[in-house]
Amino acid sequence: MNHEFDILSFAGLAGDCSWVLDEPELTEFRVVFTEESFTPEEIAKAIANFAEEPIDVEWVEETPWAIRVRVPSLPTDVILWEEELSPEVKDQQEVKSGSMLAMQTKLHPADPLTHFSNLMRLFGSLPFGVHSICDVPTGRWYPKHVIQELFFQDVDAPEEVLWLTRLIEAPEDVEPEERWAWVSTHGLERCGKVELEMLSVPAVLSTEAVHCVDGLAALTLEQDLPQVGQAFAIGHGLNLSLIEVPEALKMLGDDMPGKEERHYRSAVLTSENHSLLCPLQTLELLRSTQTAIAKTSRSTNRRRSLAHQNWNAFLKVAKSVGRGEHAACMVQVPWANNEEADAPREYLWFTVDSVGKQSIETTLAHQPHVVDSLKEGHQETFVRDDVTDWVVLTPVGPLGPSDMESIELFTEQIQS
Repeated sequence: MNHEFDILSFAGLAGDCSWVLDEPELTEFRVVFTEESFTPEEIAKAIANFAEEPIDVEWVEETPWAIRVRVPSLPTDVILWEEELSPEVKDQQEVKSGSMLAMQTKLHPADPLTHFSNLMRLFGSLPFGVHSICDVPTGRWYPKHVIQELFFQDVDAPEEVLWLTRLIEAPEDVEPEERWAWVSTHGLERCGKVELEMLSVPAVLSTEAVHCVDGLAALTLEQDLPQVGQAFAIGHGLNLSLIEVPEALKMLGDDMPGKEERHYRSAVLTSENHSLLCPLQTLELLRSTQTAIAKTSRSTNRRRSLAHQNWNAFLKVAKSVGRGEHAACMVQVPWANNEEADAPREYLWFTVDSVGKQSIETTLAHQPHVVDSLKEGHQETFVRDDVTDWVVLTPVGPLGPSDMESIELFTEQIQS
């Protein structure tokens, strides 16, 4: 469920600036070229040509060569220097020869995704045979074709490119389903936000924990987090609260992962009254497929576009799944109490009951929070243009419009 989502108005809370950093952490790229050499002057000229505007360049003192570049269309300066293309990187990226450019900057905390995407487009377009780009804070490598697919489209890249979500399970000497999980983000600090984590998670709920942490991480890009210990919701019935790491560690079991020293600020997601370290009720509700995590406005617009593009594929899998015991299909539809333009809209989730030629018969999957004209169980017919998102709930987790390869594989499996 989603409004034009304001996590604070949803929860009735004031933001807590203690969860916001004074300065974002650095962002660094390593750009691998297939060409074996370039000069600072060539790099600066290529940047100016791509930006189609004059740029300012100055040498960084006491370095073999490093330049500070100010591009008017970018909110912060970038520092560039050449690094050796090591044998390890050559082997990893399967590059026989070439060169490597290093980039360092700070993302603008007001809109880090647009800033990050513009940097990817800029450095992915340099005319020296771009092979791949490493985003150092997350350790992700983006091959040239992936850069094109993610950052050169009409829709925004997903917010998740800004951080990495790690899952660690322990102890290792027990069966996988008997382990405990620690889920944590790495990369939000460069957006000016604290990192997020969840501790004491039963391994069988680790998938839901990852989705929960990722969902809240995206929401923090549009709104500050609530105060410490205050309950809030990230979807219908998906209630949480936040506590500091020292308090969380006092509640952590001896055989659970997450006791490592942290060199970064983070907020720990707990149950709504923070009596339980792990928000079990929220994770179980997510697992039941009866509700979904709220999306940001940007994500909603992106997913609407992708949902429409891949509508026929969704109808195909929905027809195959039906209302099965182990899988289900849902659609998200905006709804208001009246037709006035400024009426509050709530994004409601409907379960697909049956599929027509280009339409679907559905049932409202949850009780609305804002809309008082509908009740859970309400039945409605929708077509593509009514829908802002859809999801296929599978035993291995939810699949959306950006997971088309996995959806096609899942469709083949259930049809065989």
